[in-house]
Amino acid sequence: EPFLPPPPPKSKYPPEEIVKMVDQHEIDMQPLRDRMEKDYERYRLTAHVNHDPKTGEVLEGYATYTSSDPRAFANKVMSWLAKAEVLVRVEHINDKRHPPEVDNLKERFAIGMLRAADERRVRLVQPKLQGTDAFFVTIRGGVLGGRCLLRKMANGRIVPDITPWDPMHTRYGTDDNGVAWAGYKIKKTRQQILNEYNVTIPENSEKTTAGSTDAEMEGEEIYDFYDREINTVVMKNGEVLKEPTYHGSPEVPAYMVLVGNQPMIQQQSTSGVIADLGESVYEGIRSTIEKYNDIMSIVLELVARSRKQPLVIKSRDGQKTLPEDPYIEGTNISVGEGESVEPLKLLEMAKDTGSFLAILSSEIQRNTLPHSAYGELAFQLSGYAVNMLRQGIETVLTARLEAMEQITLQRVNLLHDQYMTGAFDPIQVSGVEQGRKYFSQTIAPEQLQGACDYQVRIVSQLPQDDMTKYNIALIAKQFFSDTWIKDHILGIQDSEQSDNQVKMQQAERTLPEAAIFSLMKAAEDQNQPVIAGMYFKKLLELMGLTPLGPSGVPQGQNGGGGQQAQLPGNRPEVMPQAAMGTPPSPATSNNGAALVAPNTPRPGA
Repeated sequence: EPFLPPPPPKSKYPPEEIVKMVDQHEIDMQPLRDRMEKDYERYRLTAHVNHDPKTGEVLEGYATYTSSDPRAFANKVMSWLAKAEVLVRVEHINDKRHPPEVDNLKERFAIGMLRAADERRVRLVQPKLQGTDAFFVTIRGGVLGGRCLLRKMANGRIVPDITPWDPMHTRYGTDDNGVAWAGYKIKKTRQQILNEYNVTIPENSEKTTAGSTDAEMEGEEIYDFYDREINTVVMKNGEVLKEPTYHGSPEVPAYMVLVGNQPMIQQQSTSGVIADLGESVYEGIRSTIEKYNDIMSIVLELVARSRKQPLVIKSRDGQKTLPEDPYIEGTNISVGEGESVEPLKLLEMAKDTGSFLAILSSEIQRNTLPHSAYGELAFQLSGYAVNMLRQGIETVLTARLEAMEQITLQRVNLLHDQYMTGAFDPIQVSGVEQGRKYFSQTIAPEQLQGACDYQVRIVSQLPQDDMTKYNIALIAKQFFSDTWIKDHILGIQDSEQSDNQVKMQQAERTLPEAAIFSLMKAAEDQNQPVIAGMYFKKLLELMGLTPLGPSGVPQGQNGGGGQQAQLPGNRPEVMPQAAMGTPPSPATSNNGAALVAPNTPRPGA
């Protein structure tokens, strides 16, 4: 029978149902989306607007002040998160069910996949994964999600497609088994739709979004939808841009992580509490920074008035004005009898303004970062002060570091599960593993069978008092093991690797032979054969070996005396005894006439 291709997959969600589910989730999350939008405006330093404290009306014509603290604070947090050390490990459990190399291969697979995903994003003119995660987890908050798929390109190359989604436009649904579907709703121009899906959207057609005044500039709303079997892309009016296609993942190929520890709650007396879900770094300063901008705007207004103080011009009819600016140097003002020009008395700030600003500044610091975190130090910090500073910083970073750890863990698990389906050929991966060792090798799915689970840690590089830490470690050696000290006092992330390096260093320095061998190897690596030969000769002397000369006689000797070292190519089991410096054996040697009968002619005579 002729081969019949399998029928195309059918989605259990028709296009209209997909649009309905995604839009309903968007409506449910509208308070959260409003909060994200306002937080991004704070990060962008959108100009402050003065409002009347009683009526709330906008006050026009007054000076405004916009503090840069929200951006500096967010940039500092993002810098720590983006530069933190990501440790992806597969801890080997010695249960004799699989060799340790299986766990090492699984670990290298994850490291290589994350590295390849970063290279792909750089080629697409996008920031790396860790930087993107740091931005979303700092500014947006909420539920962070994204697509995570192994893709086979047209040239047969397998690449990891890890695409973080903007939490403001991420939609999802859950069931008893976890995430049941995930969608990403964004706008794309007609040209983008044509390039990606080969679908032409004509201008002013029924396919364009209803109510759009400029479809090319506004863009069309696109729904990128995934469930446990298929992926499809539809438009708001139900038009299908990408037919349902098997994505090949044993689960929904999307990760979803909630930022922070607050779960979804309901409040009888308060509505819109969904806006508190997955808070951003601005959760504690939203109202405080507005009050700070209000006070500083008033201060700026009074300072501006001092430059051009208001004038009171007295005249008989009250209509007199000055033809020139009186504040320009050398300006003459002519007044008639009964007329005068006097400066209006300047307004002054309330006496408690300075105290109130100090209170606001203290509240902002308690909910963000202290000024010392930015290097603003009037004096040198003590070890105790550094530890207190570190604890204050960790309060801001902890929830975001945990979210980034879960994001990375879900990514590597998704890629591993997809690779183990058997739908992919062996993949070549490369990267830097533990101990700063570079690797590049091909890994097949069957090589990862039975490996242990992934563990992910992200460790930020915060300021710390190293000298105090080292002194405490020296004292603790009397009571605790070296491994415990490295884990809990020094904070070394890979104490086992550190122990191995210390032991290797001791092994190189304890024995003179080992030290000379290390120096010889270093000379060889630096392409210094003469120096390496000197150390080789010295090594042989220390080991009681003597290299042989070209004639087989030990160098510097006329015979005997010690054990002879054989240079490469002079194997003793195949060398004659004369070359070894020993007399010939009587049993096998030719003694000439002693072995020939008398009067027997010499052969060949």
